[in-house]
Amino acid sequence: MKRLSVDQEKASEVRAVVVKEEAVAKKKAAETEAIKNDAQKDLDQALPALQAANKALDALDKSDISEIRVFSSPPELVATVMESICILFNTRPDWASAKQVLGDSSLMKKMFDYDKDNIPESTLKKLKKYIDNPKFLPEIVEKTSRACKSMCLWVRAIDLYAHVAKTVEPKRERLKTAESELAKVMAQLQEKQKALGDIEAKIAELQASYEKSVDEKDTLTKNIEQTQSRLKRAAKLTTGLADEQVRWAESVKRFDDEIGNVVGNVFVAAACVAYYGAFTSSYREKLMQSWVDRCKELKIPVSSDLSLINVLADPYEIRQWNECGLPRDNVSTENAVLVTRGRRWPLMIDPQEQANRWIRSMEGRNGLKVIKLTDPNYLRTLENAIRIGTPVLLEEVGEQLDPSLEPVLLKQTFVQGGRLLIRLGDSDIDYDKNFRFYMTTKLSNPHYLPEVCIKVTIINFTVTKSGLEDQLLSDVVKLEREDLEQQRNALIVDINKAKNELKRIEDTILKLLFESTGNILDDEKLIETLDASKITSAQISKRLAEAEQTELQITTAREKYRPVATRGSVMYFVVATLAEVDPMYQFSLKYFNQLFNLCIKNSPPSKDLEKRLEILLKSTTSTIYTNVARGLFEQHKLVFSFMLCADIMRQAGTISAADWNYFLRGAGGVDKERPAKPDLPWLSKAVWNTCCDMNDTLPAFKGLCKDLMTTPVHCKLGRWEVNVNPSNSGEYPVQDTPPPQPTPEGESSPLVGHWDERLSSFQKLIMVKAFREEKVVFAAVDFVAENLGQQFVESPAVTLATLYNDMSKNTPLVFILSTGSDPMSSFLRFAKEMNYSDRIHSISLGQGQGPVAEKMIDAAVKNGDWVFLQNCHLAASWMLRMENVIKGFSVSDAIIHNDFRLFLSSMPDMCFPVSVLQNSVKVTNEPPKGLKTNVKRALSEFQPSFFEEHVLGVAWRKLVFGLCFFHAVIQERKKFGPLGWNIKYEFNDSDRECALDNLKIFLEGGELPWDALTFITGEITYGGRVTDAWDQRCLRTMLRRFFSPPTLNNGYKYSPSGTYYPPEADTIQVYREYVDSLPFNDDPEIFGMHENANIAFQNQESYALVNAILSVQPRMASSGGGKTNDQIVYELAESILGKVPEKLDLDKAMQGMFEPDAKGQINSLSTVLSQEVDRFNKLLKVIKNSLQQIQKAIKGLVVMSEELEKVYTSFINNQVPRLWSNAAYPSLKPLSSWVKDLVLRLHFVEHWIEQGQPKSFWISGFFFPQGFLTGALQNHARKYNLPIDELSFKFVALPMYRNQEEVYNACQKKEEGKMDEAVVVPEDGVIVHGLFMDAMKWDDGSMEVVDALPGEMNSSLPMMHMEPRRNNTPDPKCYNSPLYKTSARAGVLSTTGHSTNFVVAVQLPSHQPQDYWIAKGAALLCQLNE
Repeated sequence: MKRLSVDQEKASEVRAVVVKEEAVAKKKAAETEAIKNDAQKDLDQALPALQAANKALDALDKSDISEIRVFSSPPELVATVMESICILFNTRPDWASAKQVLGDSSLMKKMFDYDKDNIPESTLKKLKKYIDNPKFLPEIVEKTSRACKSMCLWVRAIDLYAHVAKTVEPKRERLKTAESELAKVMAQLQEKQKALGDIEAKIAELQASYEKSVDEKDTLTKNIEQTQSRLKRAAKLTTGLADEQVRWAESVKRFDDEIGNVVGNVFVAAACVAYYGAFTSSYREKLMQSWVDRCKELKIPVSSDLSLINVLADPYEIRQWNECGLPRDNVSTENAVLVTRGRRWPLMIDPQEQANRWIRSMEGRNGLKVIKLTDPNYLRTLENAIRIGTPVLLEEVGEQLDPSLEPVLLKQTFVQGGRLLIRLGDSDIDYDKNFRFYMTTKLSNPHYLPEVCIKVTIINFTVTKSGLEDQLLSDVVKLEREDLEQQRNALIVDINKAKNELKRIEDTILKLLFESTGNILDDEKLIETLDASKITSAQISKRLAEAEQTELQITTAREKYRPVATRGSVMYFVVATLAEVDPMYQFSLKYFNQLFNLCIKNSPPSKDLEKRLEILLKSTTSTIYTNVARGLFEQHKLVFSFMLCADIMRQAGTISAADWNYFLRGAGGVDKERPAKPDLPWLSKAVWNTCCDMNDTLPAFKGLCKDLMTTPVHCKLGRWEVNVNPSNSGEYPVQDTPPPQPTPEGESSPLVGHWDERLSSFQKLIMVKAFREEKVVFAAVDFVAENLGQQFVESPAVTLATLYNDMSKNTPLVFILSTGSDPMSSFLRFAKEMNYSDRIHSISLGQGQGPVAEKMIDAAVKNGDWVFLQNCHLAASWMLRMENVIKGFSVSDAIIHNDFRLFLSSMPDMCFPVSVLQNSVKVTNEPPKGLKTNVKRALSEFQPSFFEEHVLGVAWRKLVFGLCFFHAVIQERKKFGPLGWNIKYEFNDSDRECALDNLKIFLEGGELPWDALTFITGEITYGGRVTDAWDQRCLRTMLRRFFSPPTLNNGYKYSPSGTYYPPEADTIQVYREYVDSLPFNDDPEIFGMHENANIAFQNQESYALVNAILSVQPRMASSGGGKTNDQIVYELAESILGKVPEKLDLDKAMQGMFEPDAKGQINSLSTVLSQEVDRFNKLLKVIKNSLQQIQKAIKGLVVMSEELEKVYTSFINNQVPRLWSNAAYPSLKPLSSWVKDLVLRLHFVEHWIEQGQPKSFWISGFFFPQGFLTGALQNHARKYNLPIDELSFKFVALPMYRNQEEVYNACQKKEEGKMDEAVVVPEDGVIVHGLFMDAMKWDDGSMEVVDALPGEMNSSLPMMHMEPRRNNTPDPKCYNSPLYKTSARAGVLSTTGHSTNFVVAVQLPSHQPQDYWIAKGAALLCQLNE
């Protein structure tokens, strides 16, 4: 160190001297440089001129020199220039010398190399006179000679340079002196610098030695510190990894198990992704369980508790999905896995748009593009997204996909020139692998063909009850206990953050461990992360434990509100099914949620939780009913309220699945073994069979058959009482049973006691349906009122003011129309009340009106007017555009006047946009029903002057009133179904107005042309709508009752009771008051019908109610008996296959049946038989094939096609499959009765084949009974050689009855001969049996038709002899009754002018006039509906 210090001092002294020397040297160098620069500056003035001269000389050649030499006497300037040249070359300045100089071949070189630095002073003096010559300038010389110009330039340049060089020379001398001195100074300086360098090198050597010693010391110190740090880190690492070891050991154990089962797990998970996306949760569970079981059978290792979520999803990712709006239920999570893991692009069935909202939220930050197939530029958007790799959401997909999407769906990419491309349309575009494609459809139950299914992954995102319940629970708690929900949400976020943090730390540790190189103890980041992990893990574990405890408390508090959420979920699914009843009944989940939440906000508060829950349940149910019911037609309001009530009770467990199934579908089955019917006069076979079915099927009705014999079985539901057996009968050993006794704990309740006490209200409703089916609608009303409340069976009051409050500038009002309704008048009245009459714009849509309507809307949006688009169903092609216009109202940047309102009206139509219906206020608009309201409305439209002031006076008023009454009656007859009209005709107010206009025209002269009036009114004005001949007859009959000469007589009554009549009055007010006094419910007598017509009407209403509910029911998993649907259908198919023959074989025909007679003609009835056999065999083939195929499909041997699916569903619902009915005869029977009827028909034909013609033909058993009748007439025509077109039947009733089922049973016992003993085969014609009477009955005493007994709907007609007669004239006293194949009566209009359902007109003896029976709608039927 000392030596280093001494040397450094010496060096410093030398360094100081060197610094001084360097300063002197620098100064000297600067001076030298200044002298050099000054000389150079002067030279720089002359050098450019010299260079220019040289350049000019360079341009000269020998020819230029020769040009000058040729002069013998040169021009002055040429001579002058050459003289100056001679002076410079030191020769005489004359032309001779000049020519010698010019003759020198090296002249140019000499000029270039001229020694310009050493020109003698004398030469310069000689040259001066030339230089001073004003003409000795290049530009002047050039005019004489170009070559001389260059020489002139050179001479002047040399002269200039010589003068400059004189000035520069002294400076050069000084420069040499200065440079010499500088060299000496620099030499001295270098010596001293070298000495300094030697000293510094020595110092550097000593310094290096010193630093080396210091470094060695520092290294030892660092090693000590590092070792200490490593010891500390080793301790931390050991402790930290010990904590991680516990978790990692568990993970390793779990991973070992998973690795062992990875083959089976991945296989099943792959199958799930490929196949089960379209199924509901229950089917998914079954599918997965079946795959797992099969894997185990095949010894493929697989986890027993396998879950798709555990195999393919990451909890962290699931939490991110949930944060983006994915519902938290398992089905939704599975769906998200399918969306993100599937190889094919997902197509999501998303009627509630939950998937849509999730995708939008999840992919929004990635630049999601949303398109529709209806967008004009959707392919361009898709192309750009594929190119740059952004996700695309295709909304509102239908059941067909655009073929242009196929390359995208199939991912038909290819590599060309190192680029990944896809062909879209006509062009190849770059394909970015980051591109993602999502598709959603709002269709709730789409039918995608296999070619679509194989291109996409279909995923069922339909909301589940449990999922919706959880969502609604969050909404309820958020509104009721906001603090609780905020705490829960914060907790969920906190737990998610904690778990995410833990996962991140674990991943970081593993990453650092993996990437760590060298000594692991030196990785401070790893050790710090591990240490932080330990602390964080402990904190998180503590927080998680606390959070789970808090969550438990919150969950307990939240669960108290679950009944409200459950009720909401049940109600939504009822509301959602209404769309299957009518396409206009569309309600979105978003709308339902808003309504549900609004109701909770507005309901009266209560601090008592139990009371508050009761308030919420009542108010939410009431609000949903009110808002939905106002948008339903009257006929569907009860369907909705009944389904609402029943589903609430089913969810609560009050209604069992078996009871519900029986109520809707009955017992089902086709070959039930039932006990023999007791021989009691009051017990019909139908009642006994029903009692047996209920006894066997429903636990609540066990013992019914036994009690039927021992005690009165009756129950009461609301106003309706059901008595299955007589209430007072001395035959009962026990008149009643004691009330139910309390059940000992642990024992099942014995089914004893009074039936009215033991049955629940729904079980009583089952009793009503079973034994008083016509009262089902009324009983259902009482059932709903009893269980939900009276308000749920009353139509909610609706005013336009109320609806207006629910509307907004972007929420339209939709009037759902029915025939004859028009909301325009009430709309105009409301507009007047709101002072808006001058600001409404209305247009009736139709062809070409769409663009006009759009302009109207555009204008109204700006100025705040109202727009009413009427009859939207008539502009189907414009509906898509209208949908886009209305959607534009909800766009964030839409500018809409706050007063703007849009009103729409439409008949129910599939073309009406679903999105508009779902996001609008809806209300139905129906014309008033009932005679009273119909006539009242007609009278309200008359001006007093029109009604009162006429030349005919009271006769005019009676005629007008009679026409109005007639119009009301023919409209209201529709409610009686086929009894009223065979075909439902849409008579409307314009028909009445037209008839009144005609009446006014014809009566202007004061005379009454009755023939013209009745013809115009009956055959043209009203008759023009009527297409059925029997309906035309009925119309004429009804017209005679209200519009004929007798109606003008004093005291004329429209009905026998005298309630309905034309008043004898002069003012319209009296008529209006009379109409107001009429009964609200129409008595059948005013229609000329029997009181049983009301029963028929009620039966029809009951059937419509049950059928509407049944049509929206999902397929049940199992029936009450515990059998699965597959088992039920398979056994039913097996049973039917066992009942019907393979085919009917004409080869077994009795000898002689098909042999020609003496004229070579085969019996016409044999021909009819062969035709019937062909028809039945075709039907049998269809039945057998479908039954065998459905059995195979149930076994999984063939695909369950859509056609087989319909057969399957029909079997479950006890309905005849459409596949069969299309190939069969007309029939309205349920499946069980239809099969039984088919067996009887086949036996009838088979017996005819084998035993010959029967004595009495079962006319109802024919496929085509008209053919049989024609065959009978043809036989008669051949026998007597008569023209067949002159033949018709005379009908003679025989005093005996025959039931085909009894015939069948007798044949089975080989006793058919006994039945035929009393039957005498007639000489001519045929005897038939099996007909039923509708709206009349046969009186065996008087052998004529009479009024049916109350409650007796269809009595049997006795056997009838149908005798062909030539030119037969029917007895006018007989009722000409139509015979129909089924009670529907309507069919396709045939070329005969009659319905295809019509068979023949039968004349039946009667003491009543024709009009009496025509008004009743009396007819004969081949078969009944049971």
